[in-house]
Amino acid sequence: MTHKNPAVLANEKGFTLVEIIAVLVILGILAAVAVPKFMDLQADARAKAAQSAISEVKSRLSMGYGQYLLKNSEKPTTIVLICGEKGVNDDTILPKTGKGSVPMGADFTVTLDGTTKASIGTITVTKVQGKDVTVTDDWDLPI
Repeated sequence: MTHKNPAVLANEKGFTLVEIIAVLVILGILAAVAVPKFMDLQADARAKAAQSAISEVKSRLSMGYGQYLLKNSEKPTTIVLICGEKGVNDDTILPKTGKGSVPMGADFTVTLDGTTKASIGTITVTKVQGKDVTVTDDWDLPI
């Protein structure tokens, strides 16, 4: 059986209470700075996702505009015409009345209002993955 030399034991060092507290304070400061940044990143990601949903609805309106031109050999003069019987006429793509909910899956709550201003469709996203977000943009009928 071997015994440790007392001189060797005197050279062994551990962390002092002050060093441990200093490390904990530094970790606390880092956490206090990082958590709000992370929360801002989530909000920014939701806003960008909402913009993406708005772009999708704008694309649907543009395609509906083209579809109306092909069906009727004339330009539509209102958003309601694009969405209605002579245009898209499909509630799974755009609301037939030009106003209402736009189906975008479970992750988004999106509405279109093409009745307040006949040639402008106002697109609003109010929820992204169940979290409240309000992002609005307009789509204007091409001239």
